[in-house]
This record gives sequence, structure tokens and C-alpha cells, in this order.
Amino acid sequence: MPVLRASGLSFSYGERPLFSELSFELRPGDFMCVLGPNGSGKSTLLKLLTGYIRAASGSVRLGGEEVSALGPGRLARLAAYVASESSVPYDFSVMETVLLGRTARTGLWRGYSEGDGRAAALALRETGIAALAARSINTLSSGERQLAFIAQALAQETRLLLLDEPTSHLDLRFKAEIMALLSRLAARGLAVAAVLHEPGVARLGCTRALTAGAGGKWTFGPAAELLRPERLAGVYGVPPDSPLLA
Repeated sequence: MPVLRASGLSFSYGERPLFSELSFELRPGDFMCVLGPNGSGKSTLLKLLTGYIRAASGSVRLGGEEVSALGPGRLARLAAYVASESSVPYDFSVMETVLLGRTARTGLWRGYSEGDGRAAALALRETGIAALAARSINTLSSGERQLAFIAQALAQETRLLLLDEPTSHLDLRFKAEIMALLSRLAARGLAVAAVLHEPGVARLGCTRALTAGAGGKWTFGPAAELLRPERLAGVYGVPPDSPLLA
């Protein structure tokens, strides 16, 4: 069974359609990149998939359950979302920040169990930042912070991981490190979808791709096919030989 199935999604802001009859599915082990120019609807798509906003028509199912019928707690057990820019208003430690991912299971006002602590510790090890557990989240570099928020999402113990621009504003080392991490997570059976901006980064492990098109007509398919420069030239409106598509 697909972890995620979107069927016939249509959505627009005003008269301009962002999506028109969009359908695709993700299965365990899929790592999908979402590519398109600014304003094409990439971040909006993630909000549709998590039920934060409703499509004009169509449906989204997580593990066979209709997103529109799910409460916040059930939704958080099925999908984890990492925002493009996350902030912590308090001076939490990295471990405390990651433990926040367990609130879907514990509730806001209950204490954390030993099992919650083990899940958070495992997420820290998986992301390679266990040594930072006691550090303040506000003292980390941008790349380290992104890994901490991915660890928070992993602590939810879901089968689907959705990320909005996880490599933006990072140096080359952290871009490669985060893509390698997401590839490993997909290889172990998670379904991963990430909004990305750079085709070169998307080629670092993505197996599926969803690319924007005119009139809300998106294309879904194998990354090896859709990430070819001649295909991406039409997506971004640049020449096929542009070094930006390499």
C-alpha cells in the first residue's frame, strides 16, 4: 500500500491554478524531490499533503486514511513535516528540541517516558548529532540546526517525511550530508519528499521527481528522467545548456 496517495488535486490562488488534477503516490523507499520556479506551489503542495490547507478538489490519503478526516494527533503519527525555516523561541537544548517530536504520542502536558527518550536518542544518532544533545539549539550552525529538526521529525516515528527546502542556505558539505541522510532513511523504508531548488542537489539520491508545469500541470516520474537538463529547461525557463541545470 502507498504511504501517500494524492488523487486529482486541484488548487488555485485566485484565477491562477497551482495544481490541476495532480495525482501521484509514494511508497516505502521512495525519495521524491519537488522542483519548480518560485511561486509554482511547492510549499503549498506540502500544506495540502498535511491537511493544513484543503484542495478545491481531489484527495490525499496517508496509509489509506483520508487526510481531511484525520485529527492532529493521528496525522502526526502518519507524517512528519520539517519547515523551511524553523525557530525555537526558548533556549532549549538539542535533546529537548528533538523530544518535542514525541508530543504527537505523549500530548503537550504529559511527561516523557523512557521510550520517548530512547526514540529521541536514536533520532540524534541517525542524524549524526548525538554529541550535540546538551547544546542549546540556538548556538548551532544552520546545518546543525537543520539536522536537529530532521531528528525531531524522526522522533515522531512516522513512515512519511516531508521537508520544505531542507538544504537552502547551507554550504556544500551540509547539502551533501543532508541528502545522504535522507537517502539512507528512504533506503531503510521511509517515504521521503523534499522541496528542493537545485537540480544538482536533487540528483544526490532522489529516485522520484515531481516538477512544475504551465497551467498547474505537474509531471511525476523517475528522477533519472525528469532531472535531465532538457526536461528541466522547460520547468525553469532557461536554456538546456545552462550550467545551472547541471
